[in-house]
Amino acid sequence: MLERRPAYVPDGYTFRYSVPGGREPGFGWIPEQTILVYTRGWAREDFLVPLVVVVGRAGAPELVGTNAGVGEVVDIGIAGVRAVYHDGINRPRPDEHRDVAGVAWRSGEVHSITARSDTGTFAVRAPRSVPRDELVSVLASLST
Repeated sequence: MLERRPAYVPDGYTFRYSVPGGREPGFGWIPEQTILVYTRGWAREDFLVPLVVVVGRAGAPELVGTNAGVGEVVDIGIAGVRAVYHDGINRPRPDEHRDVAGVAWRSGEVHSITARSDTGTFAVRAPRSVPRDELVSVLASLST
């Protein structure tokens, strides 16, 4: 289940690499997840805000950077799947000394959808240039 890849990604995106369990924070640092990274090209800028798909176990923690109080419940058209859309991400907020003073919600750069079912937890995060319906299509393709 954790090796599953989406059958659909938006035009121009190509699979670049995967990170198995707990080496990067997708659903936290849990071992029962795989992070899949897709970019449009090979330039450094392409990797700064890639399209990321996270495949994890049922009941996995929240997608890192999302905020439960900001999400919007969405219907992705799959029976038994509960999904939440986040228009933004929590980013470190520096203080006057450039130390981390907490986090701040930033919208406009990225957005994500996390879907949960009895069989797993799945998320897709992408630049805002990728339309929301494309995020839904990526998630829906994981069930095929």
